[in-house]
Order: sequence, then structure tokens, then C-alpha cells
Amino acid sequence: MLPSTAANQNVSQNTTSYLKDTDLGEPHTSEDHGISFYVYYYGMFCIITCINIPGNTMVIRAVIKNPHLHKPCNIYIVSLAVTDLLIGVIYPLYNVAHLEHVPEVSRALGQWSVCRFLVSEVLALGIICSYHLVAITVTRYVAILYPLRYHLYVTTKSTKYTIFSIWVLSHCTCILMYTLYNPEKYISRPVVCRYELIFSITHVIMFLIIQLFLPLLIMLPLYARIVRIARNQAKAIALQDRVLGNKSDRSSYAFNFIRRQELKSTVMVSVLLGFYIIGWTPMIILFFYEITCVKKCVQSPFIRATCRILLYMNSAVNVFIYAGRLPEFRKSIQNDITKLQKYFCFCRK
Repeated sequence: MLPSTAANQNVSQNTTSYLKDTDLGEPHTSEDHGISFYVYYYGMFCIITCINIPGNTMVIRAVIKNPHLHKPCNIYIVSLAVTDLLIGVIYPLYNVAHLEHVPEVSRALGQWSVCRFLVSEVLALGIICSYHLVAITVTRYVAILYPLRYHLYVTTKSTKYTIFSIWVLSHCTCILMYTLYNPEKYISRPVVCRYELIFSITHVIMFLIIQLFLPLLIMLPLYARIVRIARNQAKAIALQDRVLGNKSDRSSYAFNFIRRQELKSTVMVSVLLGFYIIGWTPMIILFFYEITCVKKCVQSPFIRATCRILLYMNSAVNVFIYAGRLPEFRKSIQNDITKLQKYFCFCRK
């Protein structure tokens, strides 16, 4: 009996565990975090959802109804807004599956077929966001460095093809990584549908490389050059305006106007990238911590909740970035809000 026991211990130590044993008191056991935690966690999710869904809907509607906004960069923004809108529906549902004290909900959403769909779709949408930012960065790079050839390189057809490729390849990647994966312990012992309790460190590393490392490896060098050239262009525009003043001809004024618009779009994309990094970095760190934690780990539930809130907040913040940086989006969204106010006032009468 002793050799057999020793062999079993060696096997369990050398094999990557997909789930942490409930007898060890690991994070996936049912915990009572208190009413303040649930108010904070799900209260923030409700607030963000109330901003996310109507806000991204307005962004999509603003581009569709305004022909002058049908530009390649704005098409990327619409696709990104659709992604954020889907995140606003699926990610809260995924987090509702964490309600361990409501077994009717956690067991229904914790079934492997349902959980597999939720996890793979959430992560696929995250990858789609990453490579939308990569595509937008490339368009900004072309617009700043090759303004005269921009319309030759970046067309509506090539933009739609790129968006289609991003959506298809992102979902195929997640299907290969997560849908074809069947954790035996999870199926034999249903637990809460939480990513870090089901998948191994290999999945996290692959996800980190695909969603963060590769996109940043492409975007950061491009942005380093974009920022340097954009600053030089901004100084050149300011100098030309001071020297020529009102004497500048129409062609020079038009060219400077176009360059100003391109600079505004570049700043907007830079802000999008910054908030994206802020939203995803804490979540990746949390994944690594919870999966690599061998011994009993003490972790504040508020830290885990805050990481998820930051991630989800990223999809709602983008609306304010569009409206804040681009006047055409701001004007269209303001018109939609005014119409809604008039409609509700009419209904009250």
C-alpha cells in the first residue's frame, strides 16, 4: 500500500491541476463576503452596464446614420463599439455565474457547455479589442507618415476585410484554446464558472501572448514614431499659423485642417490604448496569481472584484473617449440624448 500511495503523491505533484481541491480551502469554495462586497461588485457592474449598452449603441448609430462618418477609422470604431456592446451583455452574465450563494444560478451557468461558451466568448471579445487597436494604430501610422498615400493604402474594402479577419481568427483561436479543452475534474465535480479555477497556467501564458504581448509588440514601436512625427507636425502647423496668419492660402489652410484632424484621431487612439492596458493588466496578474498559487492563499475579494470592474469599465470608457476627442461623435451623441429627453418628456404628458 505504501508504494502505491507514494506513487499517487508523485503523480499529483507532477501533473498540472486544472482545479484546486476543495479540501484545501482554495478560492473557489463558497465564501460569504458580506453584503458590502456584493453591493460594490454587482452595483458597479449595473452602473457600467447602464453606460455601456446605450453609449455604444449611440456610437454605432452615429456612424451609421451620418454618411460623412463613413471613414475607415470610424468603421474600426463601430466594430470596436459592437465588441464593447457584446461585452456589456456577456461579461456581466459570466460574473453572475460567480454567485455561489445562489445555486440555481451558479449551477445553471456553471455547466461546462454554458461555462465554456461564456469563457471563450469573453476572451474572444478581448482578443478582438486588442487587434482592433492594432489595426487602428496601423491606420494612424499610415495617416501620419504617408498622408498623401493614405487613401490608397487604407480603403473601405480593406478595412472591412481586416475587421472580418479579426473576428474570425479571434473566435477560432478561442475555440482551439478553450472549447476543445475538457477538464475531467470540472465535469465530474461542477464548480463555479471562473476562468482561473478551470484552466491551467499554459492557457494564461498563451492568452497573455496573444492578447497583450503581440499587440503591444506591434503597437508600441509604431506609436513611438507616430508621437515623434505628430509633435513635429503640430509644431510646424503652429509655426505656419503664426507666420502667415490670415494670409495663408486656402490649400495650405485645408491641408493644415486635415493634419489637425489626423492628430486628434491619433490622440484618441493613444488614449484608447492607455485605458486598454490599464483595464487588462490587473486581470492578467490576477490570473497568474490564482493559478500559480500552490499553498493556501489569502486574497481580498475586493481586489478580485476591482480587477474585474476595471476590465469591464474599459468597454464603457471608450464611449467617453470617442465623444470627448472627436467633435462629430460628440455632436451626434448630444443630438441623440436631446431626442431621448424630448421623447420621455412627451411620454410623461
